[in-house]
Amino acid sequence: MIDILKIKKDLIEARLDTLVAEKNVPYNTLFKAARYSLLAGGKRLRPLLALTTAEIFGASTESALNAACALEMVHTYSLIHDDLPSMDDDDLRRGKPTLHKVYPESHAVLAGDFLLTYAFEVIASDPLLSPTQKTALISILARNAGAQGMIGGQLLDIESTGTPITVNELKTIHQLKTGALLSAAVEFGGVI
Repeated sequence: MIDILKIKKDLIEARLDTLVAEKNVPYNTLFKAARYSLLAGGKRLRPLLALTTAEIFGASTESALNAACALEMVHTYSLIHDDLPSMDDDDLRRGKPTLHKVYPESHAVLAGDFLLTYAFEVIASDPLLSPTQKTALISILARNAGAQGMIGGQLLDIESTGTPITVNELKTIHQLKTGALLSAAVEFGGVI
C-alpha cells in the first residue's frame, strides 16, 4: 500500500532543503544554522494539513507546496526562539541539541528571524499563486503567527510560568500558541 503521508512529507522535506539551501556568501552560517533546525525532522503537521486541505478543494500539491513550507519555517522559527535561555531554556529538541547549544545564542536568534521573514518572501514570490492568493496567505500567516496567535500565546505561557492557571487559561494558551498555526494551515489550503 502506498503511504501518501510519507510521500507528501518527503516532498516537504525536499522543498525545505531546496528553499533554505546553503549559499556561497560570507554569512552562510545563517543558512547552516537555519537548516540545522529546519531539517531536524518532525511531524510536518502544518504543511501536511495545508497540502491536504488544498487537495480536497482541487488544488495541486505543487501549487500549495511553497506556502506549506512557509508555515513550517514559521513553526521552526518559533521553536528556535522558544528554546532560547530567555524563554524555555531547552537543551534538546527532537533528540538533538537545540540550536543555541550548537551555535551561539545570537546566531539562533538570527536564524529564527531569518526563517520568519523568509517565509513571507517565499509566499510573495511564489509563481504558482495569484496576487490575491498571496495577499490572503500573507495576511493569514501574519495574524496567526503574531500577537493574535502564536506570539500572544507564547507571552501568556511565559507570564503563567510558576503561577496556577485555570483550565480556560490553559486552553487559551494552547489555542493561540499551537492552534493558531494549525488553523492557518487549513486556511492556507482553502485559499490555495
